[in-house]
Amino acid sequence: MKTIIFIPPNGNLKKHDFSLNRIVKEFSKYSRINCILLYISKEKETYNDSNYDNIIKVKSTKELFKNLNTLKYDIIFSRSWMHAYSFSAELVKKFDNVIVNIKDWNFSKKKEYRFLFGNDDDFDAIKYIFKNAKKVLSHYTSDQAKIWAKKYNVSKDKFIFFPEYCNSFDTEIPSSRKKNRIVFAGAFSKSSYPIKFFVSKDMYRTIKVITKQSLNLDYIFPPKFYDSLNHLDYQDFLFENEFNKYFNIKKGEELNHKIINNYGYSIFSPFINKYRNKKLFKYAVPSKFAFYLEANLPIIVNKEMKSLSKLVTKYGLGIVVSNKDIKNLKNIIKNKDYDKIVRNIIQYKKKFSYKNIKLEKLLCN
Repeated sequence: MKTIIFIPPNGNLKKHDFSLNRIVKEFSKYSRINCILLYISKEKETYNDSNYDNIIKVKSTKELFKNLNTLKYDIIFSRSWMHAYSFSAELVKKFDNVIVNIKDWNFSKKKEYRFLFGNDDDFDAIKYIFKNAKKVLSHYTSDQAKIWAKKYNVSKDKFIFFPEYCNSFDTEIPSSRKKNRIVFAGAFSKSSYPIKFFVSKDMYRTIKVITKQSLNLDYIFPPKFYDSLNHLDYQDFLFENEFNKYFNIKKGEELNHKIINNYGYSIFSPFINKYRNKKLFKYAVPSKFAFYLEANLPIIVNKEMKSLSKLVTKYGLGIVVSNKDIKNLKNIIKNKDYDKIVRNIIQYKKKFSYKNIKLEKLLCN
């Protein structure tokens, strides 16, 4: 019996983060893996997920570390992202056999990072993680791993390409699905943020160009993100939602890909402006990829997202576009064999699955 302790970013459980849920759902099929969730929460309500063998809620970081010292385990799996890397680095310092699953990196310079976020603690933390964690799992491909290995003077074998994979294989295509309805599912930063590092201005431009073609476009946000929208930070998006009949902002649901089943296509960021730092997305396969695949939705992706567009092209999973192509998207969609793309997705997601990558061997060896 192997025991894995799963710890969310900064110890705080985010219900809209599918990653841990997907992994543990796969492990629940194996009796030889014992999965424990250890998380911080001051709320009275306890998180329930039958896929875990045990769920331990604590009230502070100090209490979390204290609990870890009393638990017998084989692996600590630390899910992490920007502004949570210092916490993961502390886990690596204090405990053995810590695997860190990183979600993103800003790729800015220290000075820029301090301006954007008020500190640059993540730089020392990510360096420590790269050098000392048992393994580093990320949604960046081996091309990015080679760059990091050289920069931080570590073996490239430490980095493992680990996007969110599929573990739902429905073949259902609702009869109500309409090809002219496009969806973006997820969240993004304030539209006042600089275009060099953030997607928001490109997402706004996407609204204008796509809806001008009488294509329907919906942005579906995680519940907490939706509830936090305000006029100051997202006034441009809220204006379109109010007055653009082809655009809607909708509240999503936690861990449910079926809410997007009735759309015809899904998107990432169709526009990528010339100022954006390509390191952010060039070698990334974001978590939305599995979410869209599980809903059997053809994908629209910009060719500048090199690794992702390569998968879409190779396996016939949707449409790869340039900035110029977006202006003619309606005709491009019209000329595609939609049913063939959907069949390709249904076949491909069996390959793009946790079972197929031998998850137990990857984490426990």
